Amino acid sequence: MLNLTVQHLIHLSKSQRYAIHSGIELVVVGVSVPVWYMDKVTSEPAKEVFCKYYLKNTREDTAILIREDGFEITLPYRQGKGLEITDEEWKELKFKNPEKLELMYQNCVQEVSSKNLLDIGDGGSRHMSYREHNKLKEPERTLNIMHFVQIENMDKLVNSLEE
Repeated sequence: MLNLTVQHLIHLSKSQRYAIHSGIELVVVGVSVPVWYMDKVTSEPAKEVFCKYYLKNTREDTAILIREDGFEITLPYRQGKGLEITDEEWKELKFKNPEKLELMYQNCVQEVSSKNLLDIGDGGSRHMSYREHNKLKEPERTLNIMHFVQIENMDKLVNSLEE
């Protein structure tokens, strides 16, 4: 089976992060790193490709689309499930029953949504990473496509240039 893995590296300014969270569509330039492979044959070493990213935040489950000049990405909206206990309950479990507390943490689900792009003070982390698996079926073969999407704060890119 033919496989394609694409890593997407996108850097957004603070205003762009907040704009996409509020539902404004963005067109930005980012880097994709595509690698083709079948059995043990691969196209590595992969080349970085600068391309356009059409970013949307519709809260709909839409697959990443490959466009002629880049990719159209609708940010996922996967609600999380946090730890729902008071500080006092947490302290008691931490000292009296850490195994139960660990089990409760294992049942938590990390939210993956545009909220992750907000600043820490606003409940985010200034970045989001996720993967998406798609299958493209043609009459004679099936193509597996695995996308690894990484959206970071622009400061990370700027700081790397100063080193």
